[in-house]
Amino acid sequence: MDLLTRGAALLAEGDWQAAKDTLGQAGDAPEALSGLGEALFWLGDIPRALALRERAYVAFREGGNKSSAARMALWLATEHTVFGNDAVGNGWLGRADRLIGELGACVERGWLLLCHSRRSPDPKAAEPLAREALELAQTLGDRELEIAAISQRGRSLLATGQTQQGFACLDEAMAAATSGEIRSPNTITNTCCDMIGACERTMELERATQWCQVTDEYARRYTFLPLFAFCRATYAGVLLAVGRWTDADRELCEALRAYQASLPSQSSLALARLAELRLLQGRDAEAEALLAKDLHSPVATKAVAMLYLARGDAPQAARLLATRLAVVQNDVLVAAPLLLLLVEAHLAGRNIAAAARAVAPLDAIAATTRRAAFVASAAYASGLVRRAKHDRSAAAAFEVAIDAYASAGMLLPGARARLALARCLAADDPRAAKELCRTAVAILAELGAQRDLDANADLRRRLGVGARIGPRMSGKLTRREEEVLPLLALGLTNAKIGARLFISPKTVEHHVGHILEKLGLETRAAAAAHAARTPPKKPATK
Repeated sequence: MDLLTRGAALLAEGDWQAAKDTLGQAGDAPEALSGLGEALFWLGDIPRALALRERAYVAFREGGNKSSAARMALWLATEHTVFGNDAVGNGWLGRADRLIGELGACVERGWLLLCHSRRSPDPKAAEPLAREALELAQTLGDRELEIAAISQRGRSLLATGQTQQGFACLDEAMAAATSGEIRSPNTITNTCCDMIGACERTMELERATQWCQVTDEYARRYTFLPLFAFCRATYAGVLLAVGRWTDADRELCEALRAYQASLPSQSSLALARLAELRLLQGRDAEAEALLAKDLHSPVATKAVAMLYLARGDAPQAARLLATRLAVVQNDVLVAAPLLLLLVEAHLAGRNIAAAARAVAPLDAIAATTRRAAFVASAAYASGLVRRAKHDRSAAAAFEVAIDAYASAGMLLPGARARLALARCLAADDPRAAKELCRTAVAILAELGAQRDLDANADLRRRLGVGARIGPRMSGKLTRREEEVLPLLALGLTNAKIGARLFISPKTVEHHVGHILEKLGLETRAAAAAHAARTPPKKPATK
């Protein structure tokens, strides 16, 4: 077996170091330069990878191989853009465009369409490009292009709010990408990133968990450390939202270790997520240190805006969010969390009119997607604006938010909505307000959400609610109680829990009482918070 053939086989196996050693001895053939560049890319040596693939492009052109030269140009366009060199990326995309225009109907044209689709700021314009690439792939019988096009189409559909159709595409693409049907590391990585990113933005915890398990196994088997790191950092966003902060902290530290071993320059997402967690915990100095080098990174926008709000600089937070939203406003999954934070920033700056304007697109996203997380965010934002206007209908909006956040399993925002409703009811119904506040405080204390506890200290004092919860374990749960506990974390009523377990609501009530007593907790919400932070026990094996 010659060096080129051996090197190609090692690349297919994901043995990057052996591929590097082999192809490094294969001379200056364009295939050797390209393969060596790929191996170095996955080993984290990005500058040399780019330089080698630029040399491969020139060698392919000089040898008259326009299709391979076009593929090199497309790869260079993508990677230069990923690493922030937009002008250089645009130049390589223009080169690829010109070359492929000379080739007619070919697989490279499909990859060009996907490149334009991924770079499009408008998801509505991106989806037809992905669909055209899919049709071309099916005509030419190219499975790798087909899977990449299905994934990109799913990503575009989700960004326009068509969540059911989008996830159907992503599920199909993931099944092919992780089963061995295709072998390209770039295509597999993009597909996995599309899926896990979509799960995080729509709070699809179950789907994210299932696909993360598959992705982890694949990434470890082929030593795709950047893929492993990105999935860990993105999955941590889901864990943050549902209140599993200890797990999120662990995942982010794992991601940062993986980035350090492969692509340290690409750790911005993990650093931003960890900064968000530290801000929620009231550890502002640590958050600021984490963000020091990434203040202008797009993925850090939310964390940086949260930091400005923590410093009391609401106008700067609002300006930053508005600037980012002008770029991503057509992507509903990216825009939704930024819009909610923009509402809070405007209200903190006493600009009620601007906050009200930011609610309108949130309402539209909720109506289009009908996802619980977005419905909750829109209702909560509306309630905040109504309360600022002294509109008594604010309470009804917060009630909608509480129910929707419970459906999405989002503990922290659900606690915030309860506190907001408690403020609305404090004067007219102090007993109900106190119960809402007690439930919310139990969740916040269990999470370790010190910033929110401090921010609501005045309400707690007025209603006579402390900030302590009981010890974690003062008794062993029975098997049935262990079945009830995770259902509490979903916010289900006794009737719904009973229906799932085929027992009566009254029996569920007894189990809940025993759970609270054994865990030393006061409320169902505290038990829910405990369950969300505690990994489920694995079933016993025979």
